[in-house]
Amino acid sequence: MARGELSTAEYDVLSAWVTGTFTGQGSREGVGKDIGKIVVFNMTESGEDGQNLRMDGTGQPIPWTQTASSLQNKVPTLQRTTIDAYREVNAQKAALRRSFQPSIEYELVDSAQLEPIFKRGGGDWLAFYKQFPGSQGVLTFSRVGFSADGTEALFFLSNHCGGLCGTGRYVVMEKRNGRWVIEKEIEMWVS
Repeated sequence: MARGELSTAEYDVLSAWVTGTFTGQGSREGVGKDIGKIVVFNMTESGEDGQNLRMDGTGQPIPWTQTASSLQNKVPTLQRTTIDAYREVNAQKAALRRSFQPSIEYELVDSAQLEPIFKRGGGDWLAFYKQFPGSQGVLTFSRVGFSADGTEALFFLSNHCGGLCGTGRYVVMEKRNGRWVIEKEIEMWVS
């Protein structure tokens, strides 16, 4: 596998999160019951683009070491190898392919599809939902970091769904009886 491509294991984790979140087949039953399809941005977020960096009260980025400590404090079972793998794999962005296997319809979109909708005078969220009816907004994933034994996974996601509608969170998943399940979600921002 070339650097910058998601592995099958990463797609398995992300697909399990989507299914568990939007179909009620996971620990968050009923959360996405009115969602008919999900819209996923076709590039991952990376640590370099600042999208998943926490900011302090003055708007300055919080160092990764503090974020890593905070994650371990909130999820004491989170392994350091998982956090380190997450950071390493997210050193650069990667393109997503139609390799998800969720139990819900999905569409990959790129900036060329979104720019005309959101540029000044070109539309807004009403135009987005007209083009993508029944969707949850635009979901962007990071790459997935795995524990050394492959039974724990960590990734970041953001979902933008309107002017003051959105969230960003880290997700810890655990492999139980051969299936990925959501262990904990750590909300980092909400609008």
